[in-house]
Amino acid sequence: MAQKAVFFDRDDTLISDSGYMQRPEQVNLLPGVPETLIQLKKMGYLLVVVTNQSGIARGFLTEDDLDKIHQEFKRQLAAENAVIDGLYYCPYHPDGAVQNFSIESNLRKPNAGMFFQAEKDLDIDLTQSWMIGDSYRDIQAGKAAGCHTILVDIPSKIREKKPTDAEPDRKAVNLREAVNIIRMHEFHQKALTAKKISKQPQSQSMEESDESSESEPADAAVSDNPETIASISPPQTQTEEATEETPTMPPVTAEAEPNTEKTATEDVLVKEPQSVNLEPAKAYTAKSPDRTETPQHTDSGSETYHLLEEIALRLKRKDREGLYQEFSVFKLLSLMIQVVAVFALIISLCFWLNPKAGGEPVVIMIGYSVALQLIVIALLMMHSRD
Repeated sequence: MAQKAVFFDRDDTLISDSGYMQRPEQVNLLPGVPETLIQLKKMGYLLVVVTNQSGIARGFLTEDDLDKIHQEFKRQLAAENAVIDGLYYCPYHPDGAVQNFSIESNLRKPNAGMFFQAEKDLDIDLTQSWMIGDSYRDIQAGKAAGCHTILVDIPSKIREKKPTDAEPDRKAVNLREAVNIIRMHEFHQKALTAKKISKQPQSQSMEESDESSESEPADAAVSDNPETIASISPPQTQTEEATEETPTMPPVTAEAEPNTEKTATEDVLVKEPQSVNLEPAKAYTAKSPDRTETPQHTDSGSETYHLLEEIALRLKRKDREGLYQEFSVFKLLSLMIQVVAVFALIISLCFWLNPKAGGEPVVIMIGYSVALQLIVIALLMMHSRD
């Protein structure tokens, strides 16, 4: 069975981009990368890196140099208990300086050759997979492969968008947000699947009930007319045929009331939908979710909906309590005293500027101001204690 995967660009997505990296010492994991890979691995995704390495075609490094860089990259991930399942690179570029690599290749992003190679090697379902990169070239490649796409839109990085560039399905400021986007997408898909499965048995049961209601009058007409039954076939022969066709039903004797046959028929009609309703669920579960389907909110009966609703109610209740707690007598009194203390300071300043007043009024007003300020501090401390 094909597996889902998350494809990553390498430079400025998993490791810092230092230009054309040539030495293992230049490998530097970006913050949160090991944690991101570990979380996605727990969610059941294969982790694959797809990167353009035109530096080989341009002569800046060799494939052996690149292999050493990638070994260091994997070593740093392993030190944080993180691993990747595949790493693909394209060494080709049409404007290269090395003859063997100076060609156009479908492996080079925005082409999707590396995705299709990983699909073949690792048995990946691209329609259930994601591409995470920091450039529109990565997004174009992911779209060409049929994956969902997330653009890591770092505010400090300037990128030009061409008119022909595809829009990403989602944007994230970092890898942590990208993981949350994938997790929420899975929640929405599970909720949609559960909602559709729950609707299918109901609609089918309604169809079965309609059929049973249509068949009941005919059965009633036959059972309410014993003479008609006798004219068609002997009662005992009809009973034997009914017994052979429905071995689980109790045998109907010739002395039984005509409505007994009607009851047996209704029992069969009631039991049949229970065995039929399981098939649509199996068929829908096996079906891959539609990649272009717009996620909808979960229905009111889902566990996720109730959890989010409870969080919203608690936040609203906390906000309302904060509004009532914000006002208190202590705060009002401290504010009034604070105003008087500031007014006392202003008066002391006026006395100090007036040479006729002398220094004694200045000292007195400053003392009042200090005393009032201490009262304000005491009131605020009492308020915080409450």
